[in-house]
Amino acid sequence: MKTKANQAIRELRKTIGQTQGEFAAMIGASKDAVASWETGRNKLSDQFARRMAFATGVDEDELLRGRGPLTCYVPYTGHEPFTAAAFERYRGTYWGRSDDKSAQRHYKNCADALWLLFMAAARPGGGKIRHRLPGVLDSFIQWCQRTREDFLLEPQIEDQLRQRKSKLVLSRSYGQWRAMQKEDPKVIRLMGFKDDPRKDDEEELCLEADTIPIWRPGYPMRGPK
Repeated sequence: MKTKANQAIRELRKTIGQTQGEFAAMIGASKDAVASWETGRNKLSDQFARRMAFATGVDEDELLRGRGPLTCYVPYTGHEPFTAAAFERYRGTYWGRSDDKSAQRHYKNCADALWLLFMAAARPGGGKIRHRLPGVLDSFIQWCQRTREDFLLEPQIEDQLRQRKSKLVLSRSYGQWRAMQKEDPKVIRLMGFKDDPRKDDEEELCLEADTIPIWRPGYPMRGPK
């Protein structure tokens, strides 16, 4: 059954001119989840109400409660009606911007918070609670994976990683290259090894190849400098 809260979500999406799929990608939800909120099949959670508010500038309490027409907060003037023009203005603010410069600014602030979090987890609390860092690290890795999946960031992450190419240089004897060809053919293909039966096993061969790091939160993802 539709409620004022369900209608508020649909009103928000229509105001900013997005399809259910586009809106879902913006807040890290599925298209079906957005449809279920709009039809009243499921209730909007506090978490996703906050995501919608951060993404659009709308008042999150009005989304949860369905209280009156949607509004947004404007510094110095208070709450004003939420409109397409208000959404565009919000996209130029500190929290609403979505560009490279804004991402770098937020990264610095979030990296600082993460550093403090990890350092706090590495120290005992009151001399009683120890060894919290591994659990905190695993929680962070899981969050990274969920964020990557929820916001459909795979292509963008891969594009960033391709910009981090590095040279892998290996010097081995022909005998070692031949043994590797049997044990690890994937590495051999990467290095471009082509056997020359005229070469003795003892003769050295140096090969190099471009490598791209694998996205693995918690592990280095930059090549050696």
